Amino acid sequence: MPSIEDEEQNALLLEDFDQVKDSPSSLSHPERSDDFIRGPSIDDAILGKSSGLLSKSWHFTWRSIIPALAPSFLPLGQDHEPQKKRKLHPTSYLDGLRGVAAFFVYVHHFILVWFPTLSHGYNSIPGTTSIFQAPIIRIIYAGRGMVTIFFVFSGYVLSYKALRQIRKGDYEGLLNTLASATFRRMLRLFLPIAASTFLCMLFARWGWYVGAPTNPGITPTFFAQVRDWWLHLVAISNPTEGINGESIYADPYGFQLWTIPREFRGSLVIYLSLLGLAKTAQLQRAILEAGLVAYTFWVGQWDLGLFLSGLMLAEMQFIREDLACAPLFTNLGRFVPSAVQRNKNTLLHALTFVMVVVAIHFLTFPDLSASSTPGYSHMISWTPPLYGSVNLTQRFWLCLGSIILVLALCLSPPIQHGSTPLLQKVFNHPFSQYLANISYALYVTHALVLWSVGGRLLSHWNVARVTSGQYIIGFLISAVINSILCFWMSDLFWRGVDAKSVEFAKWVTDWCFIE
Repeated sequence: MPSIEDEEQNALLLEDFDQVKDSPSSLSHPERSDDFIRGPSIDDAILGKSSGLLSKSWHFTWRSIIPALAPSFLPLGQDHEPQKKRKLHPTSYLDGLRGVAAFFVYVHHFILVWFPTLSHGYNSIPGTTSIFQAPIIRIIYAGRGMVTIFFVFSGYVLSYKALRQIRKGDYEGLLNTLASATFRRMLRLFLPIAASTFLCMLFARWGWYVGAPTNPGITPTFFAQVRDWWLHLVAISNPTEGINGESIYADPYGFQLWTIPREFRGSLVIYLSLLGLAKTAQLQRAILEAGLVAYTFWVGQWDLGLFLSGLMLAEMQFIREDLACAPLFTNLGRFVPSAVQRNKNTLLHALTFVMVVVAIHFLTFPDLSASSTPGYSHMISWTPPLYGSVNLTQRFWLCLGSIILVLALCLSPPIQHGSTPLLQKVFNHPFSQYLANISYALYVTHALVLWSVGGRLLSHWNVARVTSGQYIIGFLISAVINSILCFWMSDLFWRGVDAKSVEFAKWVTDWCFIE
């Protein structure tokens, strides 16, 4: 999900393309005798002028429209500037984690339509012994676990700048940060949602959007359809919708958008918590944050617990940095055995690696048949009674896994002094950072592709009509086509809607706020 700090640093715009002078038309005409005509005829003049206009029109189209429609990472000739490299900042690895998580959500929704049995745990029922159903490996389509990562990520990055200002005593800056972030948050989240759901409405109206888990009902008139779309948009923008931890609002114009009201609500809770804790001392603030996390999980508000866990992890990161430079901590180091000091990073690498493995094991808790899945059936008996229902049992372990994963990334040390921490490297990679750019766009638009193009491809390769080998071939072909279209549409949506929404929200803020 998008963060306020990420928006300020990463709202990338469409590249400007240099204008060049077009050469005159090169259309040639048959040679004519001077006896026949001594100068250009009216036809020649008109044809020459119109061919020049056509040439200029084509050049304008090529240099303006086509590059705009092409993915931002594709160079289209010497005049097209490639996408600028994303500038890394202290939380860039979390941006990359968000991008990878958004991609795995897309994979989750795509692959389970073709292979529904993958929802079951490994060896839980007959016919569920695929290697892709094994723990850890199934992380590539563990979409539900990715949602919990979104919420921890959001809590961390939304609080990072404000916590830094609190620690510096910059309360005027803190007020500006919280006021601006709170004011912009609804616009930032729901302007892209309005655009994506409106597209879904058009697709459904034209008969393109079929087979989705939630389908909008087709009304007799277009205006009635717009009204229905608007009412659902109002409902999904309500942060109190689904206040129960188990209740989920499924928008018919985007079944995956159930997370967005919770994202909005969690953001507001983060801003309120930061405001309430602004004047507290560091130790007391950390204790209160831990208490808020425990309380929200205790009352079943797992999504708020994840947001506040992100806030607490950001606080812990600042405390850790302070301790590393504190004289007392340095003096205490003299009492640590020299062998431990020499191998401190090695031990920390081992610890964070184990934490990642445990976290991924939790994040791959099966969607179905967990009670009969080896390894997970025992975990059910360890689940708190409040999370005893089937959905909440899985949610509890997913929450725990996402918190452990982000903590492991925070604690990961570098291989060499001054380099990027080991576990953060993969998420700082340019591809992960590109996924970070398009992550929100990919999340809100991938269903449009899956249930317009993808649904038709699936029906063409229906398992009742083809052999298993042909079905696999159909799946691979569909995966390539769907992925290309999803990335292309996400890239366009990111540049044309998502980034513009950030700009518009900032413009409204500047227009409304006083100095």
